[in-house]
Amino acid sequence: MGGQDCHPAARGAHTGDIAAPMLRDAGATHVILGHSERRANHAETDALVRAKAEAALAAGLTPIICVGESEAERLAGQAEAVVTGQMQGSLPEGFGAAGGILAYEPVWAIGTGRTPTEAEIAAIHGAIRASLKARFGAAGGTSRILYGGSVKPSNATAILALPDVDGALVGGASLVAADFLGIAAAAREG
Repeated sequence: MGGQDCHPAARGAHTGDIAAPMLRDAGATHVILGHSERRANHAETDALVRAKAEAALAAGLTPIICVGESEAERLAGQAEAVVTGQMQGSLPEGFGAAGGILAYEPVWAIGTGRTPTEAEIAAIHGAIRASLKARFGAAGGTSRILYGGSVKPSNATAILALPDVDGALVGGASLVAADFLGIAAAAREG
C-alpha cells in the first residue's frame, strides 16, 4: 500500500494533509511525490518535493519521485534538461541508498492517450540513469526508474522492454480492470 502524497512535517496541525509517519502507521511502504498534477495544481516546487521526500525517508517510506516535461518544453528540445533539473532539485541526499524510485511521466502524455516514441522514452530514461549514477554512484545504477504516461496493454510490452525502464506507474488504465491486468501480464512476460 502507498500514499499519493505526504506533508513535509512529521506532525502538527496540517488539516487536509497526511504526515509520512501516519502513512507508515497505516501500513504504507511507498509514497508518490512531485506528481505533475501536484506540481501544477498545488504549485509544488522541487524544494517542497525534496522536503516531502526527506520526511518520507525519515518515516521509513520509499519515495517515488515524479519528473516530467510539458509538451512545450519537449518541442523546444528541453525535455532532458527539465527532467534532470527536476531531479537535482527534488531528490534528497540518501535517495539512492534508501532505494528511492524515480518515475518519468511526460506531462503531455498523462491521460491523453498519447505516448512518446520508444526512442524518446529510452533517451530520457538513459539521461535519468546517467544523472542518478553521477549523483549517487553505485546506488544510482540500481535505483528503479518507472515510466508513466498513457501506459496501456497495447504498448506496455514494448515500453517495459526498453533499457532502464524498470516498471510502470499506471494511472488511468488502473481504473479499468482488463487494462490493468493486461499491463500486469506484460510486466510478467518481460
